[in-house]
Amino acid sequence: MELNLTNVIYLFMRLSPLIIVGYFLLQSLFDSSVKGLFYLAGLTITLVVTILASRFNIFKQDAENDSLSSMCKGITLGNGPVSYLPLSQATLIYTLVYLLTIIAKYNTWSINMGTLILFGILIFTDLIWNIKEGCMNLIPSGIATWIIAGVIGLFWTRYLLNTGYDITFFHGVSDANVCKMNNSNFRCRLKK
Repeated sequence: MELNLTNVIYLFMRLSPLIIVGYFLLQSLFDSSVKGLFYLAGLTITLVVTILASRFNIFKQDAENDSLSSMCKGITLGNGPVSYLPLSQATLIYTLVYLLTIIAKYNTWSINMGTLILFGILIFTDLIWNIKEGCMNLIPSGIATWIIAGVIGLFWTRYLLNTGYDITFFHGVSDANVCKMNNSNFRCRLKK
């Protein structure tokens, strides 16, 4: 593989689910908190349910009709893939819903716009790549993956937020509680 911009973008896009999970775990490790473990627990539940759901015949036949390319068979279990549903999409959708739930709870839309745009781009490019390579069809595989990951992400994050403990990322800072720099001074506002 040549080292050019297209290949670097392709490599980043394909590794983005692993990079995002690694980011959450490393941030949690550096902060000496358990937030990353709770994020990972929800992601693990999502991936296990996605793998189990992929065993239904509708998804197996969908994948067998398209005869999965070698690009789609990253991890195999016996003669077939671990999941007939795209785990990269499950990871990205779960993470997006996890973040959206927290952003909605604390109303931090404007300071997280970049994050939301980045996730939109990653999900769209991963979806296009999976469809182009024949790893999945939008219906029923893509829709089923989005529903599973979205529902589990929403309920898991709502559960974490309702525990009363500080176990989610990006909490408690609203758009009104930000600091801005004027010349050489910081000015902070706290609204109650």
